[in-house]
Amino acid sequence: MTYLSQTRNVMDIKTILPGILLFFTTTLLGQNVKQPNIQFETDYLDAVNHWVVLPQKEPEPNLLLGYVILDEIIGFTFIFHGELKIESSGKWTVKNNSTNYIIKKALNNNTPIVHLLSESEQTMLNLPERPNWLRLFDKQVRTANELVLLGYHYNKANRSQFAVPLLEKALSIEPSARNLIFELSYAYNAVGEYQKVVELLKNEIKNENSNYMLYRELGYALLQLNRYEEADKLYEVGMRIFENETQRRAMAIDMAQTFFDLKDEERFEKWAAILRK
Repeated sequence: MTYLSQTRNVMDIKTILPGILLFFTTTLLGQNVKQPNIQFETDYLDAVNHWVVLPQKEPEPNLLLGYVILDEIIGFTFIFHGELKIESSGKWTVKNNSTNYIIKKALNNNTPIVHLLSESEQTMLNLPERPNWLRLFDKQVRTANELVLLGYHYNKANRSQFAVPLLEKALSIEPSARNLIFELSYAYNAVGEYQKVVELLKNEIKNENSNYMLYRELGYALLQLNRYEEADKLYEVGMRIFENETQRRAMAIDMAQTFFDLKDEERFEKWAAILRK
């Protein structure tokens, strides 16, 4: 079963942002440049809500100092604070951002490894525990839709363990929030909570039988629980409901691959025949 490693469908996201925001160009960040007294050792996904240092492409002499947040629209985001210069003597100095803009950079798979500032390094640079501007992004109460977006970004980044509590909270606020059931079932499957997927989707499938991704999530969970006959019957129903050939082919591949791996020759031949059609 290869579903969880597939490219995910991107949900519709509004991308209207305040006019005061200015984005870095992607050319600012490059391979790690060796600097005295600094090590780049942390994936940005593990640096959310922390001060970090990013390298720049050579021959830029200075590094980029900022703070990483998870924005429900942009996703994982670096917010620039200033340029960090490390003297050969080991002294660190910061040229602060003197503009009236909040400068953001969306982080992605091309983002290099960052340096996570320690408490002593923050003290040395006179940095607060949290940036003062963070209050502009802090929300006392998030809507269910905002929580779903945050969960989506964590799922997409293969950090579903962080998506689960956000999506469960969204479920308690508004169970009908858009894409919530799919994102939560995806997250449960990713962290191995297969029985929770079954409980979440057993009734949802009856009400939302037009979403083939829910069938695949439920089928995947049933297979992980060794409930092969139930999965087989579920996918048979899905094959009758869905007319899109790409969707039907994906479901048939799931089943054929599963029963091939299980050495269940009879069921494998059934799904292989469907696939050949």
